[in-house]
Amino acid sequence: MKNLLPLFFLLATSTHLLRAEKSIDYVEAYKPFDNSPALQKSKKGVVDVSRTLQIPLITWAADGVTVSANGGLAPNPNAPLARAVGRSVELKVVDDFDQQVSDYVTGKSPFLRGTADMIALVSKALKDKDPGLEPVVFLQISTSTGADGFVGVGIEKLTELKGREIALQLNGPHLSLVGNMLKDAGLAPTDVTLRFVREITAPPGWKSDGPAKDPANALRRDTKLAGAAMIYPDILATTAGGTVGTGQEGTVKGARPVFSTKTANNVIFDVYAVRRDFLAAHPEIVEAFRATHLAKQEEFLGELANVAKRSNANRRELDAFKSMARPLAKIFLQDEGAVNDYILWLGVDSQLSGKAGNLRFFDDTNAVGFRATTNRIQEFLLALGLISAPSMVAFLPPEGDAAAKPAPAKQAFANTQAVRAAAESAGAQALYSYAFQFPAATSEINWRDYPEVFKTIHETVTRYGGAIVQLQGHADNFFANFVAAKRKKGDTTYERRIKGTDRFEVLPLPKYEEIINDANALSYSRAFAVKKAYAAYVRESLNLSANEVDMSRFDVRGLGISRPIIQNPTNPEERARNMRGELIIIAAEAEVPSDFGADDLR
Repeated sequence: MKNLLPLFFLLATSTHLLRAEKSIDYVEAYKPFDNSPALQKSKKGVVDVSRTLQIPLITWAADGVTVSANGGLAPNPNAPLARAVGRSVELKVVDDFDQQVSDYVTGKSPFLRGTADMIALVSKALKDKDPGLEPVVFLQISTSTGADGFVGVGIEKLTELKGREIALQLNGPHLSLVGNMLKDAGLAPTDVTLRFVREITAPPGWKSDGPAKDPANALRRDTKLAGAAMIYPDILATTAGGTVGTGQEGTVKGARPVFSTKTANNVIFDVYAVRRDFLAAHPEIVEAFRATHLAKQEEFLGELANVAKRSNANRRELDAFKSMARPLAKIFLQDEGAVNDYILWLGVDSQLSGKAGNLRFFDDTNAVGFRATTNRIQEFLLALGLISAPSMVAFLPPEGDAAAKPAPAKQAFANTQAVRAAAESAGAQALYSYAFQFPAATSEINWRDYPEVFKTIHETVTRYGGAIVQLQGHADNFFANFVAAKRKKGDTTYERRIKGTDRFEVLPLPKYEEIINDANALSYSRAFAVKKAYAAYVRESLNLSANEVDMSRFDVRGLGISRPIIQNPTNPEERARNMRGELIIIAAEAEVPSDFGADDLR
């Protein structure tokens, strides 16, 4: 999907717009979703199973799996999906979620195709309208791993969004991205003003002299916006290819990518849901749909694994896969020649779930699984008035035991030098941090003393599974300041109170370098202690083995007294603030070269 950049630059630069020069078609959110016209104006209908079964798609690479299973968009009685469900299937691209909801209520289709947070948005409203309309999530398709992200304008830290305005698509997949971003930054949903637009990107046929309908063009025109959630090609177009926008050639002055789902790779989950009454009446259809889709996902995963072998790939299989992907590129990229772009989108910017992924996603113990994801996003939706009350979003787990199929974690970095280099690269951005206080001269920490803190840390580390996790240790600078001051005066000794008495002893003044070296060693020990405690937490509390957690992205740094919170501490409380360890989530995303093709996919 990244190679679509020229198209988006063309849209952006056709009139060389300045921010706030032209109108923006902002729309109001339904508060709560019960007030959506899709619910208010649609009467419940019965799904006629004697006719062709209609299934919605959205413009997302992973939906090509569904198309492949059906042999195209049109009904095909000989396709695997049609044979499995026992009737012809028609696929329709319906990116307008309101339209999907209307089709769902009226019985035109018994399915909803959205993200986990989109289903959480409509779940209670549909159930309140009629219990039979309650959506039951039964299939995970994929996860966004680079195709979506957030652009900030003139902000250095996410906390600077407080009191500002953010643009995003109404009822779209970026609700969870923004909700998680704000919560992890310590901001309440009401700390920002959300401005909604109808489209996720400039729609086909949109004229640049008309009202902006998408986040990227809203950001170009509205100087009040401090940021926007958008798809990756728009991120590149507004930020000068992923750097900092200059205001020229369609970029937004001061705009830079804060992070994408390459970093936050466990935030946006693509799913299918089915009407409760349809599931009760036709469980065999739903199960057949799920089984066929998962089987086709496994086929695609095998093809992508072959692509990843590059020069060692089976050429015959690769050519066949590219041939199969041509019509998918036509459907989802409007260009059947953009096969490599489609494969990159499918294999880099998204991650198919497969059978094992579905087992993990629907496992209630998963820190970023379906239950945890929907519960978390409902806090955000409720605070904004987008839902009237939290509710349990229903799901139908697949058969199998998630614990029986642990997936080895992919190692993001080859060695400690590589992760350090990435953490210190020009585009690296610290997103979130957690601090631990240490008693004087100690470097021990036990996760059992902070179980809720380590639970939160694990959720965040997992949610931002593409980020660097930097562990920084810091030491008290009080004695170093004292020694430096004494040395400056030419002193060679100092007096220290004998503990428990009023008497002092005279001691030789240590070298300043010795104090610095000791502080560096202690601070490194503190940083490493946090890493060790986290490893113990996932092993002892979550029963995860070493190969299920990617520890390669952990960077341990002992910073000594170089970054004190209190520069000149004068009391025990101020000194204690400097005796700390910090866990910092860092986004550091290298761009794929524009000439990178499917033959180079790794």
